[in-house]
Amino acid sequence: MLRIIAGKYRHLQIKAPDVDSTRPTTDKVREALMSALSFDIANKDVLDLFAGSGALGLESLSRGATSCVFVDTNLKAYKTIKENIKNIKVSEKTEVYLQDYKTFLNNNKNRKFGLVFLDPPYKEKKIYDEVIDFMFENDMLSENAVIVKECDVHFQEDERFSKYRKYKYGIIHVSVYWR
Repeated sequence: MLRIIAGKYRHLQIKAPDVDSTRPTTDKVREALMSALSFDIANKDVLDLFAGSGALGLESLSRGATSCVFVDTNLKAYKTIKENIKNIKVSEKTEVYLQDYKTFLNNNKNRKFGLVFLDPPYKEKKIYDEVIDFMFENDMLSENAVIVKECDVHFQEDERFSKYRKYKYGIIHVSVYWR
């Protein structure tokens, strides 16, 4: 079992889907990441792409995000996210999609997000730039948007962003970009 680390829903437990393709972000990594983002969460519309358990999006809601959209292609992950949302009682602030990322992005070009979590399968490194390029091309990022990439390697700075930080937690590398 995972838990919400801090905020309004602190200590509430959430489930991880029972699938090999999903690796939930550990409590330690989420706690450190959310501390790094502490001033960049409140009042943001969040996109948790490749959501898995939904832990990053739910943690954001606990810390003051306005809303969160969760997207995953795995049916077990989708059902787990829905169950976690129900148990935490945040359904009015959430949307959950059982879709691949391309379908979701193409169907939601008119939306803007202030915080985006990207955690696709690590072997699919091209997806990170593909998603960010698409979001820039379609003006899907709000003025002060933050993008978080979780992977097994660090990514380089991106000139489209004003600030960049990288963090390492064991084998997990997190790259954070501020617009």
